Amino acid sequence: MTKYSFKENFFSTSTTAIDIYDEHNQAVFSLKLYYASTAQKTFAWLGKKKHNFEITDGQDIFRVRQERSVSGKIKTPFKTVWEVEKNNEAIGTFRTKIGFKPKMIFEGVQGDALTFQSGFISRSVNVTNDQNQTLMTTKSERFKIASRHDIDIQSDIYNPAMLLLLFQVFYEFQEYQRS
Repeated sequence: MTKYSFKENFFSTSTTAIDIYDEHNQAVFSLKLYYASTAQKTFAWLGKKKHNFEITDGQDIFRVRQERSVSGKIKTPFKTVWEVEKNNEAIGTFRTKIGFKPKMIFEGVQGDALTFQSGFISRSVNVTNDQNQTLMTTKSERFKIASRHDIDIQSDIYNPAMLLLLFQVFYEFQEYQRS
């Protein structure tokens, strides 16, 4: 099991990189918000809805990008889709799933799937694979302007940078839905 932690930027629409620390307090990843268009930036400033993120360890770059549609998957008010890339190559999609509890599904190009889910009120997130094995758990501070996140990754099946990136998208989307 590997532990990571980070604290979000004070200004929610900031594109300043955030360092993610391992259990030895070493900065091992850099996460940042980016905008694919002026419209996204404007909506972020007006509504604080964050769309796209990227993370790097200095070698690989993982990105998520929200578009109007991704490979024929139409975005609706109830269904949002992000394209997930590693070093500019598509590795899957990340989409919302309607339910009582906040839930999102990562579908990899290899046919694998990960489920990100939190409680109805809780900000903690549980990530499971197709076999319902827990791969990652998180705990986030509540009622803070710049939230702190503590993350435990219990498997090395997936690159931790990708899991951390998808967690950030999930967390931001559920916060937007709750506001």
